Amino acid sequence: MSELSYKALPELLAEIKAGTICPVYLFYGDAFIYRSAFKSILDVIVPPNHQDLNYEAIDGTSENVFEIIQHLNTFPLIPSAKVIAVHGTRIFYSAVVMDDLLRRSKDAFETQDLKESARYFLYMLSMAGMSLDDVQEGNWERVSDNRLREHFEQEGKRVNGSRWLDQVIAYCVQEKMAVPEYQDDADVLNDAILAGYPKINHLVLTTDLVDKRRRVYKTINKIGVVVDCSVPKGDKKADREKQQAALRSHMQRILKKVGKTMAPGGFESLYEKIGPDMRSFNSELEKVVTFVGDRKEILPTDVETISRRTKQDPIYELSHAIAERDPQKALFFLGSLLKNNVHPLQVLAAATNQIRKLILAKDFLRSKSGNGWRKDLSYAGFQKLILPELEKREPDLLTGSAHPYAIYMTLKQSHNYTLQQLIRALELLLDADTRLKSSGQNAKVVLEHAVLGICGA
Repeated sequence: MSELSYKALPELLAEIKAGTICPVYLFYGDAFIYRSAFKSILDVIVPPNHQDLNYEAIDGTSENVFEIIQHLNTFPLIPSAKVIAVHGTRIFYSAVVMDDLLRRSKDAFETQDLKESARYFLYMLSMAGMSLDDVQEGNWERVSDNRLREHFEQEGKRVNGSRWLDQVIAYCVQEKMAVPEYQDDADVLNDAILAGYPKINHLVLTTDLVDKRRRVYKTINKIGVVVDCSVPKGDKKADREKQQAALRSHMQRILKKVGKTMAPGGFESLYEKIGPDMRSFNSELEKVVTFVGDRKEILPTDVETISRRTKQDPIYELSHAIAERDPQKALFFLGSLLKNNVHPLQVLAAATNQIRKLILAKDFLRSKSGNGWRKDLSYAGFQKLILPELEKREPDLLTGSAHPYAIYMTLKQSHNYTLQQLIRALELLLDADTRLKSSGQNAKVVLEHAVLGICGA
């Protein structure tokens, strides 16, 4: 079969429902799209009530090709179709994609996903035959691929002491992340697919990058199905048009499921705020859907209301990360703010205000007025049951100038901490304040210590 676009998924699902099931499927490209496509395929091949026994998931970050082959040749417990899925496989990586791995590492860093950035970076080092010690010392000459070496040298100049590449390397060292051992087992898997396995078993592979020159790719494209889930990431007009088409199609599917529509200008506002990243776009869309409650039409002003504070107040991102108890993001935004010359005491004040708001939220929920609250309460339910009670209170840090949706989110985030933990957080911030004003210690170190103590890392 020839390679299909993810847009042809409905036709592919119809073929499977009609009984045409291939021995192997490959989904590659955008992770959000291929995960969604995979779930659709899985539910058709293996009914949800059989998936506990007839679906086996293997993590591609620690895949063992011989283990995969063993699963492929083992008959299922229930005599019906079985799926063996290898998620995020590296079997299609080769020297050809090393520069793509470096680019994806940088893209992940720019979206504040240090863990994902480090993962791509370590894979790239593995394929280049390098260690973390090598890159810390700047031994770019060890990279045999000329194009990749040029990328390294360019990024090495660009970091200028402490930019993205240095931060990723430091993160890998701090988290004790190791360069994975590189083993090219693609031909072993290729031979196993050609040799065949029980027809009742089906192999599904998902990955972000593929080298289409590999034998295993050509084999799957010949006897199975390859689904391209890629979305262009470039800034050219043609790339932007494809990005917007993919995002608009996804938005329409989501809104149709929840019985809502987007008014003219709403999509454009979302795209301007988020860009082409499907996962981030989906996350923001879900926030807007929650925000409008029972209203059927989403307006551009709804999108702007949700995003306005983030745009106008970058320090909000740090406060939000603390409220979500996400130490990785909190440290990222802390570093970003300090690099942009935001005064350490301003950062400290923002963190302190966030903790105080969470304490006020806890206090309200422990009172009789908060009896109607529950953790899974919808925004519409909050507006109906909780907001009237809050409006009876004297304006304070929680309710004084905040939009009702922001208050709703603070109440939800207060479940991330106990009251005792929040009180301890205030103590840590008071200690940081004293150290910043009197000890002459490094401000970044002092604030990082407080953030990690608060978030519980």
